[in-house]
Amino acid sequence: MSLSRILITSSGTTTTYLPLSTAYPAQAGCSSLFVNPAVEGGDRLFAFDPGYAAHNSGPACMPPQATLWWGQDTATDLTTRTELGGYKMVCPEAYKTVAMSVLDKSSTRVGCCPSGYNFVDWATAPNPLQCNSPLPAAMVTYIQAVPSGTWTTTSTSIAEPSSIWGVQVNGILFAKPVATSTNVITSNAAPSSTEASEPTSHQSGLGRGAKIGIGIGSAMAFVFLCAMLLVGVLFWKRKRTAMTASPSQVAIGPQYSEEDQKSFHNVRTEERHDKQQVDSTRHVGMG
Repeated sequence: MSLSRILITSSGTTTTYLPLSTAYPAQAGCSSLFVNPAVEGGDRLFAFDPGYAAHNSGPACMPPQATLWWGQDTATDLTTRTELGGYKMVCPEAYKTVAMSVLDKSSTRVGCCPSGYNFVDWATAPNPLQCNSPLPAAMVTYIQAVPSGTWTTTSTSIAEPSSIWGVQVNGILFAKPVATSTNVITSNAAPSSTEASEPTSHQSGLGRGAKIGIGIGSAMAFVFLCAMLLVGVLFWKRKRTAMTASPSQVAIGPQYSEEDQKSFHNVRTEERHDKQQVDSTRHVGMG
């Protein structure tokens, strides 16, 4: 996946999202390098201020993308803005993920606070009131803005336990698109909701509805075949029964009365007597 910047144009304003794809290495001493930006000497101290290195010799406590995001002009009439985010959003090593908020189906806000700091509420640059940590009573050293426009190093003793604010690093985590030909997205309104789930592979094969339909069709076909088989067996049995008659169904000869049987006997006796006479006559003639 490309780690290039993402550009989104909405309502005439183009926002550039700078990716934080790897954890920015922790810099020694950043947790104790405090800044008091109030010219007249306010009572709030801030740690991990990206402007510390610019105003005083010291390490860059935040990644360059976050420094650019923090120091941008936030006037409402501007047509360009800079935000942190991309297809990966990794907090710096000295930070931890403290909050996540789903914006829509394609984007989630990720909040990072310095380790040891508690999440208070979401804040946007350059408002640092998101991450807070207790500050015990002790002598602290910080850089202070002066009316001449320069910065000076000041030390003061804190008589009672207080608290200190840590500059947050917030960004937008975007869902990975299936396929993109460009990283520029243009719309006339707020970015529309897109699929939030990150596709891991292209799905193939039949859909769920098609699979259910095939299952139902197969079951109906099986029931139909069973019914046809049962009908065939019953038809075969009936046909076999009709072809094989039972003893009670064997045909018998006609039934005659006793008088008719006697008549038949007399007739047959006379026929035998006449035949014997004929045979006797034949024998006499031949002799």
